[in-house]
Amino acid sequence: MQMIGYACAYVPVELLSATGLRPYRLLHGDINLSKRGEKIVRVDACPMVKSNLTYVLENEEKFAMLIGSTGCDMSRRMFDVLSERTSIPVYVVNNPRTDKPYIYSDEIDWLVKQLESFSQIKYTDGIVKNEIDKWEGIRAELRKIDEERAACPSLVSTADFHNVMTSYHQSSFDESATPRHDISEKPRVYLVGSAIAYEANHILRLIEKKLRIVGDFNCGISRPLQIRITEKSIAGIKHAYYQQPPCMHKRPHRKYYDFVGEQIIRLHCAGVIAWTLDYCDVYEFELRKIEKEFNLPTLRIRSDFSYQSNSQLWTRIEAFAEMLCSKT
Repeated sequence: MQMIGYACAYVPVELLSATGLRPYRLLHGDINLSKRGEKIVRVDACPMVKSNLTYVLENEEKFAMLIGSTGCDMSRRMFDVLSERTSIPVYVVNNPRTDKPYIYSDEIDWLVKQLESFSQIKYTDGIVKNEIDKWEGIRAELRKIDEERAACPSLVSTADFHNVMTSYHQSSFDESATPRHDISEKPRVYLVGSAIAYEANHILRLIEKKLRIVGDFNCGISRPLQIRITEKSIAGIKHAYYQQPPCMHKRPHRKYYDFVGEQIIRLHCAGVIAWTLDYCDVYEFELRKIEKEFNLPTLRIRSDFSYQSNSQLWTRIEAFAEMLCSKT
């Protein structure tokens, strides 16, 4: 089955799936893909954008459509390049950065028309309801696993949970593929920052040798689980996706900090890990505020997805874990 690629949490997967295509979130972060991407965009472009760009160009035949968003400037540029360099139809949703739900609503109506025209499928009430039921059912199963990750003690590692969430983002979730229990009494930490790529699992495993990530607000892991569609219609989809906890690209930031702060308290976290990708300025600019706002020890990690700095990172993780243990 051909795929419909998308790159933003505000693009409703239910509407993409209704085309009969396989929704596929563009969350690649392989250092080799990124290096090849430097032949197309600037060296100082986001490594995830470079990786996704290369992945699509090298797998063009797998994609029937691409859906972009204006949320991230660099990601927006990626879809411009893909439109220029491939024959894949590209559509970009205007995702307002300020609180303007009417703009988002109009854009989703526009997207529905494009998807209907492309797929030759009319989005009837029945089709929309079936898609909502399907994806809400999958998210409900994933929330059960997330609850085990958040338990005291934590029963599931975030590295294992990340693998399960990867199957969600790639539309290959299988209810039988639940992670094994891995009980941990390690210091509990919350992860924030840039998107976590499919290929970044090795960094999560390195962190969890000494710590346990019990919650996160990163594209690539649990963020879709905050979406709950109660009204089974396109209007219900609009409301649920627009009202999800806002990302750092939205202004003002208050709702982001309030949500993350509540989660840190609820999950009894002793520290915060702030993950940023190279050249991800939107999070780099917020690091000092993140430390001040949550008033917890914070470990900053900056990555280009390579393995080269793992030994240095391991030393910093060990020191951070020792500090958290000394405070308990």
